[in-house]
Amino acid sequence: MMEVQKLTLTTADDHRFEAAYFPTDDPLAPILLFLSALGTPARVYGRFGREMVLNGVQVCTPDWRGIASSSVRAGRRSDFGYRHLLEFDLTSLIEAVRQRFPNSPLWLGGHSLGGQLALLKAAAIPQGISGVVLVASGSVHLAAYQGKLHAAIRCLAYLSGWVGAAIGYFPGARVGFGGREAAGLMRDWSEVARTGQYRPAESKINYEQCLRSLEIPVLALTFEADAWSPASAAQALLKKLSAQSPLHWHWATADTGGTPVDHYSWLKQPSLVAPALAQFMSRVASREAG
Repeated sequence: MMEVQKLTLTTADDHRFEAAYFPTDDPLAPILLFLSALGTPARVYGRFGREMVLNGVQVCTPDWRGIASSSVRAGRRSDFGYRHLLEFDLTSLIEAVRQRFPNSPLWLGGHSLGGQLALLKAAAIPQGISGVVLVASGSVHLAAYQGKLHAAIRCLAYLSGWVGAAIGYFPGARVGFGGREAAGLMRDWSEVARTGQYRPAESKINYEQCLRSLEIPVLALTFEADAWSPASAAQALLKKLSAQSPLHWHWATADTGGTPVDHYSWLKQPSLVAPALAQFMSRVASREAG
C-alpha cells in the first residue's frame, strides 16, 4: 500500500485547505471523493480510506471549510454556507483530481451531511461522475423523523438561527452537534430541516431540479442502529431522484456480524463497509464496460 498523500488546494475565493489522498498501486483505479460529516475533520476517515484502498478504490477526503487545515474559521466576519462548500471548495477539489488523474473513474460520496452535499454536487455537474455512494446519510427534513430525534432537529433548527444571529456562528461543540459552524451553513441546514428543500442561500443553481434530472448510479447505505440517519431519512433524500431507482441498503445487526453499527461506529470497523461499496462500484464499471 502506498503512502497517504496531501493535496493542497486554493479556491476561487482564496480559501485554502488540504485533502488526504489514499492511492492504490493502480493509478487507473477509481477515485472516491468522500466528504465528512458536519464538523468532522478528514483524519477521522483514515481507516476507511485505507480499507477502500485494500479493495481497489483510491480515496480522497477533504477538510471542511472552517475546520482543521482550512484557512478560515466561522465567525461574524467569516460566514459561509452550502454554496461555498459546493460551488467553491468541491469545484476546486474535483478540478484538481481530474487534472491529476484524468483517466480514473471519479465517484462522489460522503457521510451524513457530506453525503447530502456529494449528491447535490453530482446532480449539478453529473458529466464525468461515475456514481455516488452515501453512508449513514439522508435528508434532515423533520417529516423523516419521529419522537426524540424529531424534537431534537426542530430544536437545533431554531437554536442555530437564534445563536448564529446573536454571536455570529454556531458553537456546535458546546451543544453536542457538529463543531464551530458558520451561521450561514446552519441556516441552510435549518432550511432543509423545515422544508425538505435544498436551496442554498445566494446560489443560482436549482439543486432540486438537478436532483430530479440525475441519472447516474446512486447507493445509500444506512444502519438499523443509527438514529441520526434512519432509513426514512435516506428514503426522503433518494425520492428526490429521477425514475432510475437508486439503491438503498439498510443493514441490521445480522448484516454487520452481530454488532450494532450507528452513525459513527462504522468508522471504527470499515472492513464491514468498504468491500460492499467497492463491489458496487465494480459492478457499475462492469455494466458500463459491457
